[in-house]
Amino acid sequence: MGLTIVVGYDGSDCAKAALNQALRLAGPTGRLVITYADAPPRIGASSLVPPEKVVELGRKVTAEALAVARQRGVPAEVVLEDDRPAEALLKVAARTGADLIAVGTRGESQLTGLLLGSTPYHLVHRATLPLLVVPLEA
Repeated sequence: MGLTIVVGYDGSDCAKAALNQALRLAGPTGRLVITYADAPPRIGASSLVPPEKVVELGRKVTAEALAVARQRGVPAEVVLEDDRPAEALLKVAARTGADLIAVGTRGESQLTGLLLGSTPYHLVHRATLPLLVVPLEA
């Protein structure tokens, strides 16, 4: 049996790069758990996007990722989590017995990661299983 990989996916170009690498690593004997986290809004942004729109977006982008996985012959499932991305990915990885977490990155600086809450930055410091951080150029 192949790897079980939890991949953080929000439809962005860097998430697509992570998905592609995760699909390559999992292959037809592995399994992907495509995870979308609808984090609570940042301070001051609570009225910008209604929660139902966030969930709707999550369903849409993960459906696209699921279709790509099926097209490439990789077993996959979708999980929508009501949590911040790093927390959600860690929880899903623990629940599914994942071998690896894959996320994309735009290459934010360490300071940007601290100030804005970069998911890869938090995962590097908290994950207890292997982590694949895929740059946008991959």
